[in-house]
Amino acid sequence: MNPRLFRLPQRWMSWAVALIALTLALGFSSKSVAFLRAEELDGVVNRMHSPLLDEVALVLDYLDRPIVVVCILLVLFAISFYWLRWNAIGVAVVPGLGWLTAVIIKSTVGETRPMMTHLEHQLPVAPMTSGFPSGHVVFAAAVVTVLVMVTPRRIVAATLLIGVAIVFVVAWSRMYLGLHFVSDVIGGILNGVAGALLFAGIWDWRIMRKVAANPRHQIEQP
Repeated sequence: MNPRLFRLPQRWMSWAVALIALTLALGFSSKSVAFLRAEELDGVVNRMHSPLLDEVALVLDYLDRPIVVVCILLVLFAISFYWLRWNAIGVAVVPGLGWLTAVIIKSTVGETRPMMTHLEHQLPVAPMTSGFPSGHVVFAAAVVTVLVMVTPRRIVAATLLIGVAIVFVVAWSRMYLGLHFVSDVIGGILNGVAGALLFAGIWDWRIMRKVAANPRHQIEQP
């Protein structure tokens, strides 16, 4: 049995640090290089609107509310508990911590949000934090990354495919509402993956120390 909970890539720490550095580089660069923000793209996405798309985007706007995040993490715990038992706590804790790294990146970069006055189709949303990276996308990317690292191998490909689609829809919704530049959502993907890798690696390191002290603490990988 493998004592580790997550199927991490080799040199996971290097990957996490590199992705965080790339996230910061993109954030600072996009503040001074308008091309990276692709400001007109929000308007293009927003013009392709419909009542159904409005509802989808507005529902997804609740994705990073703390109570919604907690509920989603509890659902992840409940589902993964079926095959991981109490080790499923890690499946809930790691994406939550990965999501919180967005707070540090946001305060460090301090990117302003797009001006919504140019949108053809404005919806009632009120952003409360700075723009880069998109916290919604960070959370979605962190959750998907964790699920890919813990789901049974026979369904990893399907998990990845569905997860990428979910992240894409969340990213689209942020631009549809005019709340983020394209650089914000790309930064959100990088930040979410980096945060998940970082805390998954730390979680497994904690498990390895526990196993070293008591070999009975093992995790059976599906």
